[in-house]
Amino acid sequence: VHQWNVSLQRELPGGLVMQAAYIGRRGERLLMAYDINQISATPFILQSFAMLQANNAATNCLPSGATRDTTLPACAPPFPAAQIPLLAANVSGINAAFVNSTTVQGQLLNNAAGSLASRIENTTLAFKLRPNQQFSKITYLDNSGDSNYHAAQFTLRRRFSSGLGLGAAYTWSKSIDDQSVDPVGTTSGGALTTTTSRSVSDIRNWREERAVSDFDRTHVFTMTSVWELPVGRGRHFLPDAHGVVNHALGGWTINSIFTAMSGEPFQVNSGQFTSNASHVSRALVIDPSVRSQLQEDPNRIGPVVFANNEAWAVPPAGSNGSGRNIYRGPNYWNLDLGIVKMFTLTERFHLQFRTEMFNALNHPNFDNPRSASVGSPTLNSSNFGRTCCTTVSPNTATNVIQTGESARVIQFGLKLQF
Repeated sequence: VHQWNVSLQRELPGGLVMQAAYIGRRGERLLMAYDINQISATPFILQSFAMLQANNAATNCLPSGATRDTTLPACAPPFPAAQIPLLAANVSGINAAFVNSTTVQGQLLNNAAGSLASRIENTTLAFKLRPNQQFSKITYLDNSGDSNYHAAQFTLRRRFSSGLGLGAAYTWSKSIDDQSVDPVGTTSGGALTTTTSRSVSDIRNWREERAVSDFDRTHVFTMTSVWELPVGRGRHFLPDAHGVVNHALGGWTINSIFTAMSGEPFQVNSGQFTSNASHVSRALVIDPSVRSQLQEDPNRIGPVVFANNEAWAVPPAGSNGSGRNIYRGPNYWNLDLGIVKMFTLTERFHLQFRTEMFNALNHPNFDNPRSASVGSPTLNSSNFGRTCCTTVSPNTATNVIQTGESARVIQFGLKLQF
């Protein structure tokens, strides 16, 4: 990992210090994990798939070219069985009955050439559709990964004095990588599945994996403050307050932490193995104007990021669809508040009462469909586009409840100081 940065600081009136910085980071030879034994739809399979698909679409024809319904006019297939390489190979188990099965017909309708390749490989090894036929999935770890990170960072700070402390930070950044996972630091097998964005879609085309990282957030803003209210004995207002007045109005402090950031990226999956049998392909974008945005759908519970699935299609057989992580999940923002009241009992004894509110405004932050408890980025899922229903908890809430809590949490504390 190579890292470099440059920063400029400037002192401003009012005890403020401003800093502007650029940070760059380049990762090379990073660990990656992927299935090196992918079953792929070879040109031989794709040619046969296209012919079977054409036959299946013809009037009263089965994929093999046979007549579907003998009570109707006979099939005139675009491609007779003898011309289809898969059938002409005359391999045991791969015959008209095989390609005419309802399973294969469903694969033809959904451009699922990778699924057909897997079904063929599980029937016969004659076509050598995976690199090592002695094994199924082989999770392979190597150091072929690469990443880039560039960020502009701006901070404004006021050290605590005269009862006020402030801090604000804004980051505008972009992280790009081939795979957003450390395969050694995750669960066995690199936490790879056939649908997750961290799995390589096609080991034959690595350039399709290069995109913004799964954890990339373009804009991140954080502001913190500590303010001792200038009221009460020895303060600017009511400096000579005594007794009940000072106990009621003096000794108040308000703390706050505000965080806002743009959403994490995700991709829309087709739900079909159109290219290989290790990972579903990404959906083909047919309406580039569609953007991911949080919205209500009267027909579904909870918010959605897409109103319908008409902007995408299953990619052609042999294709991997559109790019990785081309959409953004919902934005996130949260406010935590702390209210502290100090009671002076004697010169030696002070009593502090604290009220701490996590997600003080009880604002729901919804995740993207990739991580939602009920939701999916997969086109053929009944939960496509939903981002329901467990909301994202603020990081600070884990200090209160071990598992975190997304709804507002209020806790009270009482401390005697002497």
